[in-house]
Amino acid sequence: MSDTTAVPTARAVRRWFVPDAYIPPRSTDPEVSHESICVLNAGPEPAVFTVTAYFADREPAQSGPITIAGRRAVHLRTDVPDALGGLQLERGVPYGLEIASTSALQLQYSRLDTAQPAYSLMTALLDGAPHHTLQG
Repeated sequence: MSDTTAVPTARAVRRWFVPDAYIPPRSTDPEVSHESICVLNAGPEPAVFTVTAYFADREPAQSGPITIAGRRAVHLRTDVPDALGGLQLERGVPYGLEIASTSALQLQYSRLDTAQPAYSLMTALLDGAPHHTLQG
């Protein structure tokens, strides 16, 4: 008689973090202040990821699953909920981000602040370390 009980297996989930996220509330025409999460999937298969926003005064909010095709790049503006899996973020409210996927993606995070005539651009490459979780 064989045991058909499922044995949990470890699956690596990669997580990338942006502790200092903020969509500037003001802009100077014609450019709009915004942030972007740039995702590169250099692998041949589609990849799925989620974005979770953490706030100082409320529970986290999470996107729906976002899919990126294999060998493609996407640039997701954080002020466009449809591009961000339905996640809605307010301008002028500080938050932190967590991006999670089981795929080895490359991520870059950028903020364009056009509140003053001399624009400011901040960008960072994110290092996603694998974290093991049990899945049955």
